[in-house]
Amino acid sequence: MNLFVRWLLLTFSVWLADLVIGGIDISGGFVSHLWVAALFGLANAIVGNLIRLVAFPALILTLGAFSIVVNAWMLMLVGDLSDSLEVSGFWPAFFGGLIISVVSTLTKGRTKGD
Repeated sequence: MNLFVRWLLLTFSVWLADLVIGGIDISGGFVSHLWVAALFGLANAIVGNLIRLVAFPALILTLGAFSIVVNAWMLMLVGDLSDSLEVSGFWPAFFGGLIISVVSTLTKGRTKGD
């Protein structure tokens, strides 16, 4: 159940980034948003962790703020992998990653199991 709730929260943050950021466009409806969130989560779990491992000194120096850049790269990667997501450059991906990071941080305590 925890994974499902986290997936829905990620879907919400992807939808919010699509709504607010002009350079991010997800074509299709709710199912496309679910698909993009699933791909983002998978890319973040596999490639994102490798990038965080390599960029560990930058994460420490920026007190974790470099995670926004990693999220931006993951959003651009998902845009390359999916026909549903169109990201028009680094800055829209950066601000989309910022939205995803903020929503994830605000909801992190609510998705932990007992």
